[in-house]
Amino acid sequence: MTINTNNTLIERYDLKLGTYYIYDNYIIAEIKEGVTITLGKLQDLIPIVKKHFGTGQPFTYISNRINSHSIIPTDYLDCPFLYMENFKGYGVITYNLLTEKSTEIEKHFAKKPFYNFNNLEDAIMWSKELLNG
Repeated sequence: MTINTNNTLIERYDLKLGTYYIYDNYIIAEIKEGVTITLGKLQDLIPIVKKHFGTGQPFTYISNRINSHSIIPTDYLDCPFLYMENFKGYGVITYNLLTEKSTEIEKHFAKKPFYNFNNLEDAIMWSKELLNG
């Protein structure tokens, strides 16, 4: 993944669920094709988030949905990120109408700001504005 974010990639993690790119104030997630995300599958990610953002560094989670995968929308109600005061919101990049419609359903279950974007650059700009605003 090559993007012009004016930020430096801190670390890349290839986990069972997908690939995670850690930047100063956000995570970009690219989930593997065909995966169903559940709360249990996030357990590998939580220690990484705590390592990089601790309890004080504000951050957002950006899902770059380049692959088709499923999410159980009600899992947003008990997402581990919600218990982190420094977690500020979800951004989702969709590349087709079906995925965009799915995010509209997910949005109703999210307890933090949740926005849909058509490209990664807009999602990163939203994250920066949210965290600096």
